[in-house]
Amino acid sequence: SIHPTQPKSNQINTVPSTMSSKEKAPPSKADAPPRPEIPPGHGGPVRNPNSNDVLSGRGGRINSHSGNVRFREMVESLKREYLDPRTKKLEKARIAARLVASIRHSEPPGRFLKEDPHTGLWIEIGDERAWKKAGQALRESAPEIRAEQQAQLQ
Repeated sequence: SIHPTQPKSNQINTVPSTMSSKEKAPPSKADAPPRPEIPPGHGGPVRNPNSNDVLSGRGGRINSHSGNVRFREMVESLKREYLDPRTKKLEKARIAARLVASIRHSEPPGRFLKEDPHTGLWIEIGDERAWKKAGQALRESAPEIRAEQQAQLQ
């Protein structure tokens, strides 16, 4: 006689024994959001920012810094893709991270710096804040650009 808890030989188990029906396969690298590598304060205080550094803050001195000018040019080149209605949230995060990575891989390597008002020295803001800065820059004047994209579809 067959024990009631044992499946009959003609029953098919549809869930593989290694995975319950609720479990999902771990996300592949393509599905994962970017992971920060550079923490705030990395590399210690900086007295003289280099030509590829992106400086946080406001005003002519910061806007005219060569690293910020280059950053804005890169932002402009990525804006259409970023603001395209078909670009999903995860892809937007990747575009911002790619922008930051390309600054960091420049020669000399670009950093994302903020001035310490007490010492006048510059401190690395880290990947997460750099990504936020890049995302914000990519969204600047978004309504006008979206309106243009919409007009081109008509």
